[in-house]
Amino acid sequence: MTERLTAREFLALVTDDATFSELPHADGPWRPDGPLGWPGYDASRARAAERTGEAESVVCGTGLVEGTRAVLVSFEFGFLGGSLGHRTGDRLEAAYAYAREHRLPVVPLVATGGSRMQEGMLALTQLQRVARQSALTRAAGLAQIAVVRDPATGGGWATLGAGADVVLALPGAQVGFAGSRVRPPDADPAAYTAEAQVAAGSADAVVPPGELRATLGRWL
Repeated sequence: MTERLTAREFLALVTDDATFSELPHADGPWRPDGPLGWPGYDASRARAAERTGEAESVVCGTGLVEGTRAVLVSFEFGFLGGSLGHRTGDRLEAAYAYAREHRLPVVPLVATGGSRMQEGMLALTQLQRVARQSALTRAAGLAQIAVVRDPATGGGWATLGAGADVVLALPGAQVGFAGSRVRPPDADPAAYTAEAQVAAGSADAVVPPGELRATLGRWL
């Protein structure tokens, strides 16, 4: 697997120069240590923010890809494993709504381990929110072209990745619903790769990083 890029580095890789603009987002009220009062959750978020420079695990905005404007959703794996919490869901929902309002395709750039354990069942409900947004966007006749990075597992793969109209994957990326910590002991690691997902028909192509912008541009 090639070097793991940050959310913004990956956005720079696939968008035309200086065309990405982040969408505004309004973070709602926040209880100490989150909705469950998980001890140490606020401290974990603060460390993640300091390490990555991001306030949440996803960066959403618009940009040109080979001249075509799209809404792009890029995950920051360094922020708590790119996990989906309630505020992640807020940002994703807003991005999809913006895409429908402005008739733009959506490009999820997925690098996530799935739901955020510190938010419990509330984190799992974010997957339902995201799946609904994807379905509404499809019903509106707008394309969704996903790029699955390393890793793309759990509900993030199942909704934003596998649920897209076209699924492109980075070479050697870990891709599959079950993450490495929850697979059967005798599971074949090769079955959870981008190449295996293409062979099984769950993804459409493996694309090297240097070819991604041009490939996305053709699809868009």
